[in-house]
Amino acid sequence: MMLPMVSVVGKSGAGKTFVVARLVTELKSRGYRVATVKHSVGGFDLDSEGKDSWHHAQAGSDAVSITSPNRFALIRSVDHDATLAEIPRLIGLDFDIVVAEGFSQDRGPKIEVHRKELGPDMICNPEELMAVATDGGLEIDLPKYAPDDAAGLADLVERELLSRQDQGMIALYVNGEAVPLNSFAGRVLSSTILGLVSPLKGVDVPASIDISIRRKVQE
Repeated sequence: MMLPMVSVVGKSGAGKTFVVARLVTELKSRGYRVATVKHSVGGFDLDSEGKDSWHHAQAGSDAVSITSPNRFALIRSVDHDATLAEIPRLIGLDFDIVVAEGFSQDRGPKIEVHRKELGPDMICNPEELMAVATDGGLEIDLPKYAPDDAAGLADLVERELLSRQDQGMIALYVNGEAVPLNSFAGRVLSSTILGLVSPLKGVDVPASIDISIRRKVQE
């Protein structure tokens, strides 16, 4: 099974960040490991001019990483806007769930934030949504929660996403693109790799296995 992900979407000014922050805090209080990702349509820049990392990037480095005793950051050049399906490859599988802000065009599970002062129309069709976080004035046949009802939204995420997790997660990427795996293929691939790796010298009980294969293709 892939890493569970949910997107919090809505119009500008609807309060997406507020809902994401409340939901993350609630999920963390329940013991989940949570990663977040923010989709920035206009781009972003974390390198401050004059800093060492900025000089690295200006010199032409395709990836600049910064490490300290308690944090690690990676800034890398990309040739396209990453989809949610690609996020686990970039951040790893050491989380229980990814809560995204934005990605309204993605086909994954979504919660739309609605404010009545911004009008009754929404950016997503109802069939695309798990629920709506609204301050009222919305008639829609979907579960509705107040924007500050973090407990209710976390219950929904647990029920619809986290409770469906099996005993492990597996993700397959070929040429940088996520390849969907059904339950049977995932179990076979996982058990085969585990069976090959476990007997190797120096391997204790593996909680996670990361394999990357890069081959030179003859043209």
